[in-house]
Amino acid sequence: MRILLVTSRYPWPPRRGDQIRAVQALDVLAGEHEVTLLAPEPGDGQPPPPAGAPFRVELYRPRPAAFLPGLARAVLHRQPLQSALFYQPDLGRRLRELAPRADLGILQLVRLAIHREDFGTAPILVDLIDSLALNLARRAAVDRAWLRPLLRLEARRLAAAERRLVAQAAGAIVVCDRDRQVLIEGLSPEVATRVSAVHLAVPERLEMAGGPPDGPNREEAPVLALTGNLGYFVNVDAATWWLTEVWPLLREAHPDVRVVVAGDRPARAVRRAVAGAGPRVQLLAAPPDLRAILARATLALAPLRCGSGVPVKILEAWAAGVPVVATPWAAAGTTGRPGEDLKIAGEQPREWVEAILSLLDDPEARERLRDNGRRRLAADYSRAVVRGQWLGAVEAGFAGTTTP
Repeated sequence: MRILLVTSRYPWPPRRGDQIRAVQALDVLAGEHEVTLLAPEPGDGQPPPPAGAPFRVELYRPRPAAFLPGLARAVLHRQPLQSALFYQPDLGRRLRELAPRADLGILQLVRLAIHREDFGTAPILVDLIDSLALNLARRAAVDRAWLRPLLRLEARRLAAAERRLVAQAAGAIVVCDRDRQVLIEGLSPEVATRVSAVHLAVPERLEMAGGPPDGPNREEAPVLALTGNLGYFVNVDAATWWLTEVWPLLREAHPDVRVVVAGDRPARAVRRAVAGAGPRVQLLAAPPDLRAILARATLALAPLRCGSGVPVKILEAWAAGVPVVATPWAAAGTTGRPGEDLKIAGEQPREWVEAILSLLDDPEARERLRDNGRRRLAADYSRAVVRGQWLGAVEAGFAGTTTP
């Protein structure tokens, strides 16, 4: 089968969720099908496409000046306003050229719905990755008051765009069942059957450069790790809320605890929260090896109050052999069983303090969570499992286009 995968972001190096998703799709599908990637040209500091890859790479040229025409097109075609940021005439031209040669197109993210017409009659599989409508709706509950009405409005536009795009497609996939359930609520039963979950693959063990992969923290003081893209609103909100509301109570109850906040692009709000948290909280911006940080942690924290898709920080902690404490919302983005694969703490600060203290005082409970998390990762997020999900989704999508 000839497959055309279309992305809005150049995927190398694969640091963000959509880049990781694209690279995994290429890895899985190129072994079974003839795959062409259509992606933006690499920016400054980005490497060229990998040499000798078993897939073809075609590039289009993004132009910032396309925003105003994109905005007009978004309004005319009832697309989310933010899709104007991803309208590119050169992408449309290349799509009209390449799509007729493909048996199936894969369109990544609802942000590219503005280019759906450029596929012509070519059938598509939509990889939403997550429900951006759900993401903004949850953000509206915790963001600044003046911004909430705008977020709710855009969430409604996104929800409508997601439903239209899925209804027009041969199939659709997301990374977790929570987002799938939210998405199919607005679809007819027939269309809902075409939506499935394809997970992100994570190695069962994250090897630590220059040392053991998963040894427990050997420092006398327990270390808690808050990791992720610290410029992304979901993580900014989680880190600042936890440091402001939970940390003062935990520090009073257990003065020896240390906290490491690690990730790329830390927002100003994160830097301020860390600076105000005292000397036992450390910020590591753009760490060269996040695995090493996780491997030395006693617990990994996922205090997410919003967001969508799968919290990769939980999967990475499982792979590093670190017990996880998470909100119910963060846990719901995974297949983890609350109380078995990860510890649940609600959005009340005292609940977080109690959950953390109970694990710090119970090495056996930490070991059980660590072992169960690794088993959950192997069962649901291994390359073999994800490969089967990808191939099944592509085959089902193609079968849907050929059914009389």
